[in-house]
Amino acid sequence: MTTGLIAALTAVLILGFVEGLRRFYPSRQTWRRLRRTRGRLAVRLMRERFEAGADRKRVRVLAEVLAGLVVIWIAIASLLDKRFYEVILDILPYVFVGIALFRLPGALHQIAERMKTYEREVGEDPDEDWREGGDGGPAVAAL
Repeated sequence: MTTGLIAALTAVLILGFVEGLRRFYPSRQTWRRLRRTRGRLAVRLMRERFEAGADRKRVRVLAEVLAGLVVIWIAIASLLDKRFYEVILDILPYVFVGIALFRLPGALHQIAERMKTYEREVGEDPDEDWREGGDGGPAVAAL
């Protein structure tokens, strides 16, 4: 029972971490520091990876599988010879992790949008394709 409570608290911390990222990362100062230390191209690639991560369906499928396992666990609870509150404590961590998984793509999308806003404030076009060669190819990589 103690391990179930520890797992539930850890799962709540994971959910809090995802929500904290969603609301606060990156701050304007952090974004500027990243651009200064890593370079413009590295920060842009990071934003594009966040956008790609937000579009992935694997996380949704994983969360749905986790929800299915929780339903099965509840369905066979009578066979496990456990009390109702013990079953709830057993599935509580999975519920919080499932919620975090469902919220993760949205959090990544909000992070990418925040970074696009910062790029616009600096005077860059975040929608410009720098890989096509035009204005951004090797010159952007050299910066």
